[in-house]
Amino acid sequence: MLTLLLSLFGCDGAAEKTSSAEKIQVSYEPGLLPKLMSIPGKPISVKWQIDESKFNAGSLIALLEYSAEDKLYILKNSHAYENISHDRIGAGFYDSWIPASAKKGIEVIKHDSVYELKGVIPVLPNLFTRTELSPYVNGRVTPLAGGYILVSLYSM
Repeated sequence: MLTLLLSLFGCDGAAEKTSSAEKIQVSYEPGLLPKLMSIPGKPISVKWQIDESKFNAGSLIALLEYSAEDKLYILKNSHAYENISHDRIGAGFYDSWIPASAKKGIEVIKHDSVYELKGVIPVLPNLFTRTELSPYVNGRVTPLAGGYILVSLYSM
């Protein structure tokens, strides 16, 4: 019994030592996503992850591919920010997460470790935050090329 307890405690200690990057997993199936955010229309493909490694905060990133009609509906029914400006995305994230087809025709200007996406205007995520229980209620929606929409939500 003592050996069993020691091995269990040893496993817990090893789990605590894993980095936050190892805890973040990318999913390609909806799974729990519809419980964490509203999903208007019917996405063709889904890529998402949750990062809750920060104290008292978390982020949910979802890259959704839609038909042209669904994407147009989402953009027409999303609220605009008061101050309209080009979107900015971390360079490493943009390079590793966003597929080439979603980058077509987007002019990128690098500012240190951030890309400014010329002509890409983010909108409020009002269509994606219509859930009763999800803590992810703040953020933005970034329309990309083709049918791609990047949804970035966070909790506080």
